[in-house]
Amino acid sequence: MTPTTTTGRPWRLAVAGCGAAAFGLHLPLLKASDAFDVIAVADRDPARARIAQQRFAVPRTATRVGDLLTDTDVLVILTGVHEDLIEEALDARVHVVTEKPVCLDVVRTRKLASRARDAGLLLEVGAMRAHDQALHAALAHVPEPAGGWLVKADGVDEAARRRLLPPGFAPYTFADDPPQPVPDHLAPHQVTALQILLWQGYHLLTALVLAVPGTTATACSLDPAGQSVHALLHGPAGEPFTLVIGASPAGVFREQIHLADQAAAATVDFARPYEPAATTQLTTADGTATGFGDPFAAMWASVDARLSGQHPADLPTSADLALRVEDLALALAGLARTRKDT
Repeated sequence: MTPTTTTGRPWRLAVAGCGAAAFGLHLPLLKASDAFDVIAVADRDPARARIAQQRFAVPRTATRVGDLLTDTDVLVILTGVHEDLIEEALDARVHVVTEKPVCLDVVRTRKLASRARDAGLLLEVGAMRAHDQALHAALAHVPEPAGGWLVKADGVDEAARRRLLPPGFAPYTFADDPPQPVPDHLAPHQVTALQILLWQGYHLLTALVLAVPGTTATACSLDPAGQSVHALLHGPAGEPFTLVIGASPAGVFREQIHLADQAAAATVDFARPYEPAATTQLTTADGTATGFGDPFAAMWASVDARLSGQHPADLPTSADLALRVEDLALALAGLARTRKDT
């Protein structure tokens, strides 16, 4: 990637949130890029921000959003809650790249996406599966799936985060987040289902809406412990797809997508969290393929292209994709039942 602003300089980025995603994924990539210049970092724990500043040679830290946005082209939001920061960036006419989901209330997501579009600002959502070479290879092998399944069970994320973060920092700080608005019509157990779908299952839903446009929710159940979701969805011609997002013991990980039609099938076993994408495996009748490129690098190349006006204007944006994912998650959550309900 090369600098493509009208002045020939790199895009100036400010990063809000210095957790594992910052230390392990985004900051190493951005600091190695000629297209971007990280000029400031912030975190609600100033010590974490200072360590990120030192490790990645960032010029400054900030404690107020206004200071973070000074001289910034793009705000990169890697916090647990996103919508207020998105609004402040749009108020300052600053582009936004945010972790997924935009928020738990798709009505608010739709308003933010519309506001960014009307202002001519980028609202890029980290739907990195949309940039995953393995997924696109699977879709090329099975372009019109007639059924399949999507499964995720993650018992390795906490340990992976601890390895990436400086010693002494907690791998999760979500308990300190302010409450996130949720749709009023959902019962408490349906809110839990929505959280699981959008916090743990976002990449699976992204893959599904890319593979089968027009997918609709049919049924959804939440286990009594409130940790796992099991759902059934159908494509526009009635094609069945099973979605399972389950709790798992420590050390156990699986994120798998299987798609099939009358003539072919493809299975993708995705890399473990924060490990190289080259370890992702695609299995078809032709054998097993590995060595796929980094979807995060591809995502940032897409951000550079969109900022530079080099991306086809008629191609759906990641905000459009986020709306499809969040709409589908809400539909599933609205159907969610627990075992005691049946």
